[in-house]
Amino acid sequence: MNNRNQLALAVEDFKRGFKDKGVWLALGWNDVQGRYNRSKLGVFWASLSILIFVCSLGPIYSRLFNVSSPDYVLYLMLGLIVWNYMHGIILESGREYVNSVNYIVSFQLSYFTLLLRVVWRNLVVLGYQMLVFLGLSILLGKTWYLSWIIIPVSLLIITVNALWMGVLVSVMATRFRDLGELLNNIFRLVFFVTPIMWMPEIRSDLEIVAQLNPFYHLIEIYRGALLSGSIEMTSWIISLLLAFAGWVVAFPVFAVFRSRIAFWI
Repeated sequence: MNNRNQLALAVEDFKRGFKDKGVWLALGWNDVQGRYNRSKLGVFWASLSILIFVCSLGPIYSRLFNVSSPDYVLYLMLGLIVWNYMHGIILESGREYVNSVNYIVSFQLSYFTLLLRVVWRNLVVLGYQMLVFLGLSILLGKTWYLSWIIIPVSLLIITVNALWMGVLVSVMATRFRDLGELLNNIFRLVFFVTPIMWMPEIRSDLEIVAQLNPFYHLIEIYRGALLSGSIEMTSWIISLLLAFAGWVVAFPVFAVFRSRIAFWI
């Protein structure tokens, strides 16, 4: 199969993914319900767990960093929400083809349908967690900014970036099953070097570390607009360039190896 045919089939797979909107919406929602099956609070457990975490650590870490406790609690919560969203899409994509082998073999769902299923179920969780953030911001008297209207655009850019990473991981982790566990450990390290629990402005050398971290910029285009009403153009430009460069790499990789995925699972 020549490169042109491989690319055409990959593009068709991509289109089928969006055409099968009803399928991945239903499957993703079913995943969320199944995760909290027979639970009284259901998906709100994801929101409650993050609320308990930030309210427990927030007052302690705010004193360590010498910042306002309410501001730090919201800073930490938003960082965790966006991080969990990206982390979930990327790592769950690595297991999706293997876990959904019956859908691939029996129903011949496109690979992008399954990846969009991953995105949707993580987006649902993010939505519930944002409800808690809104409630907490009202309780703490947080100012609402006009920049909040660009949040859907920020979330779209974050999703586009997380999805190209998920595409790469889905292909590589299906071929090399140990890669999923390796990435899980790598992301634990990346979590601590990303400004989620710490603020880069407290020290100039930490600011440099943050600026070199692409995940910081993806988080900041969302968190900055919500917390301070600021639109950091550097982070926006880097996030857009990252999305473009990522898809330039990820889509050809998917196109080349797409025909082999069925044999690997």
